[in-house]
Amino acid sequence: MLYKLFYPLALGAIFLFGGCSANIEGCLEEGSCGPAINVANQIGGLTEDPFDPFWDSKEAPSPINIELGPQMITNPKWPNPSTRQVLIRAVKNSDELVVLLEWDDATRDGNFNHSSLYVDRAALMFPVEPNSEAPSITMGESGIPVNIWQWKSIGGEKGQPGVKTKSKLAYQTVEDLNAEGFSTLTYQAQQDVKGTALWKDNKWRLIFKRALVDGDSNDVQFKQSVLMAVAVWNGSNRELNGQKGIAGWMLLKFN
Repeated sequence: MLYKLFYPLALGAIFLFGGCSANIEGCLEEGSCGPAINVANQIGGLTEDPFDPFWDSKEAPSPINIELGPQMITNPKWPNPSTRQVLIRAVKNSDELVVLLEWDDATRDGNFNHSSLYVDRAALMFPVEPNSEAPSITMGESGIPVNIWQWKSIGGEKGQPGVKTKSKLAYQTVEDLNAEGFSTLTYQAQQDVKGTALWKDNKWRLIFKRALVDGDSNDVQFKQSVLMAVAVWNGSNRELNGQKGIAGWMLLKFN
C-alpha cells in the first residue's frame, strides 16, 4: 500500500504525489494511489449517528483498514504517532455522501478543561478538481486548490460552538477549508460540511456528511471517483499540526 504525506502546519498540509492520469481511477493501476474505498449506494436518508446499527449491519459497506504513518518531511517531525490505523467506510444516496472514520483512542481529549491546543482531531483532503492532475506538494499549488474537511473535538478558531448535546449525539466543530500551497490555508465563507463524532468504548467514530454536488466552486464535487487523504491527531499524545498519523492518496471510488 502506497502512502504519501499529509502534513498540516498551523492547520496547513503538505502532500507529495506523483502525477495521476486524467482518469482518476487509473491511479490504482499506476500505483500512485490506493487503496480504493468503495462508496456503497443506499436508497433513502443517510444516518448522522456514528454508532447507528446500520454501520454494523449487512447492508453497510465493509470498513477498509488504512495504516497511518509518521510525518518525516518537515520539522517538527513526528516519527511515532500514537494512532496507527483508521477504518474508513463511505455510503451515498442520490443527494448526499457520508464518510465514516473509526479509530482507537483511550482518552477523549476535547472538553474545555483541556488545553485547546492538544485536542483530538481528524481531517480529509481532496483536490477541488478531480479531473486535473493532483497537487505535487504543499496542500495544493497555485491554480490547483484542495478542499480540506477538518474536525476538532472542541470549538474552532472562527467562533463555532464547542461540544453541544442533542439527544445522545455530540456535535463538534467541522471546518470547510481550502488551500493552494504551503501556508495558504483559508476558511471558507460558505461552510457546507456537517460533522458528528462520538467517543465510546475507547474509540472515536466520526461522520463527515455533505451534498454530492453543492454548487460551491471552492468545494470538491462528487460526480465521479475522487482522490482522498486522511490525518488523525491524538490530543493526549500532544499531537498538533504536523505531529499526527497520516495516509494518502487513496481513491474514494464511486460505482
